[in-house]
Amino acid sequence: MTDDLTDVRRLLAPIDPAPPETFAGAAWTPRARATLRGIVSSPPDATVNPAADPKADPAAGRRPGRWRAFDVAARRRAVGRLSVRRATITGLTAGCVAAALLAGITRWVPADEPAARVPTVAMLSYHRSGGESSMTGSLPSARPILLRLAKAAGRQPEPVRPAAAGYSYLRLNEWNLSVAVSGGRTGTAVVPTVTEQWTPLSPADQVRRVERRGAPIVIGYGSERTAAAAAAGAPESDDVFAADAVLSSRSPDRLPLDAAALRRALLPPGPVPADVTEAEELVRAVIDLHSEWNVPPRLSAALWRMLAGWPGLGYLGRTTDRAGRAGEAVALDVTRGLPRRLVLVIDPGTGRLDSSEEILTTDAGKLGVGVPAVIGYRLFLRRGWAPDDRTPG
Repeated sequence: MTDDLTDVRRLLAPIDPAPPETFAGAAWTPRARATLRGIVSSPPDATVNPAADPKADPAAGRRPGRWRAFDVAARRRAVGRLSVRRATITGLTAGCVAAALLAGITRWVPADEPAARVPTVAMLSYHRSGGESSMTGSLPSARPILLRLAKAAGRQPEPVRPAAAGYSYLRLNEWNLSVAVSGGRTGTAVVPTVTEQWTPLSPADQVRRVERRGAPIVIGYGSERTAAAAAAGAPESDDVFAADAVLSSRSPDRLPLDAAALRRALLPPGPVPADVTEAEELVRAVIDLHSEWNVPPRLSAALWRMLAGWPGLGYLGRTTDRAGRAGEAVALDVTRGLPRRLVLVIDPGTGRLDSSEEILTTDAGKLGVGVPAVIGYRLFLRRGWAPDDRTPG
């Protein structure tokens, strides 16, 4: 059976600037890895430019000839806080482009080439009664489906935490669009990351995070096998962090189940930008919580009851996520910066959050991609308890 990567190569072959045989097998040889390490050993001459914000000064912090990297899912909180929601800020030098070509998909196009030809990951299909949902226009209220999902979560038995458990364990697959521009050309990279994270139950212990480069999921919806393809491979990074310095969410044990109290607990304690709505803060807080902790069913039920009280959330429809799991999709439209749609895909039988997506809906700004376009996704593949930060839960 043809795998996803082969399908991608066939799809992109007519516009591929380099023949496939140029890189055949190179990603897996020690010599190739050593060569790439040598290529990228010098720091890239890169300047980060928040181009996703159309109000940003295009000349700020830029010098002629420097690379400009666009972070389309920029953090709203202070730099240095670890959340699995963090975006990839990529300055693509020639060496980095070579590395991306070996491990995923990178495409360079002239600035005046039609944006629709710049590849990003495939859109999921969303269906409501009467047909397929559109990425533009208003959506029916998500309140009824959220209340139904809350009931489904509330029916699930509460898992018993093992007496020896010391960590909440998560395995995720995530990707955020990386775009670089230089000399009138735009480059996009599709290189997902498979992440394992051990979050300690005691704040005195450290968070451990291991990242491995995953296989691109571009065509179709993928499966559990493709979504976790790199879980057993060699890590790209293996780091530990002080829990109180990097976690953006409280332990589920410390969160109330009353909707009003839960809303107050999830909102950030400090001031937020005037153009950031409370609904967006809450949706992102829900994603952060699932990105750091093993969320029990009763808390899931409380989260969906809380979000059901917000009229801005719409029902996008039924879908199948990139790990092949059926789900109900709830969405929030965000108008700050580039118009986006934040999507939560929730298991209809268990009320568990399985994945999230972020989609540009009507305007891609300078990113050079056709809209609507997926600019980030996160798959929650496995969650449980672990006795230490070396044992998967």
